[in-house]
Amino acid sequence: MTAGGLQGAPATKLWIYSVLIFSLVFAWSPAWRHALMRLRFVPHITRDWQIWRLASIQLGVATTTELTSTLVIVYRMRSVERILGTRKFAAFVFVAGVVGLTLSVVLLAGARWMLPARIYGAVNMVAGGPLVTVFACLAQYYMLVPSKRVRALGVTVGDKWLTYGLAANLLGESAAVPALAGIMAGAVYAADVAGLKQWRFPQCVEHAAVRLMSLVTSRQARVQRPANRAHQELIGRLQG
Repeated sequence: MTAGGLQGAPATKLWIYSVLIFSLVFAWSPAWRHALMRLRFVPHITRDWQIWRLASIQLGVATTTELTSTLVIVYRMRSVERILGTRKFAAFVFVAGVVGLTLSVVLLAGARWMLPARIYGAVNMVAGGPLVTVFACLAQYYMLVPSKRVRALGVTVGDKWLTYGLAANLLGESAAVPALAGIMAGAVYAADVAGLKQWRFPQCVEHAAVRLMSLVTSRQARVQRPANRAHQELIGRLQG
């Protein structure tokens, strides 16, 4: 039986919460959004050496449409964590992020020298959002999760079409490089280049993450418990 919701996918749940929280913070504070969500390869990387921006733009997204698409995509890819296991999935997201960000720099540097200035200006501005990790995970989703045929509006299609369609909705001129880098990072991980599949977080980091998720889960349980009791009391009154 397939587990519903985010059951058996705590790392995916933490990922969704993180993107949602940071996106809300950026929406509330334009100053933070401007400082952390803007990345131009020239001059931020080439002149100012603000390498940290490569990571900061992955924290959240700038628009409601992008946020909705990103959260739905990550949710639909929860099966990847169930297949890999939480420890390996968390390590994969981190490794793929590092590899993907490195490939982004390489691709942007290559594009700077190969593309005419009028065309390069479109990719010099890198889109905000966890595009690298999302598209790296999308590559694993394509390779690991079997597709099922479903019938919609009289047409038989694969059940992954919504995920791929939402991912295509995230693409744009400024998203092309991080998306391509993410797919490449997913392929590099799948090929186990340099033994990347064997890397895991240290035990102390894993224990801290488990404690964090247990706090979130216990708080949700405390919120849901009174609601469940009230619901049961209402049913009892109606039946009585």
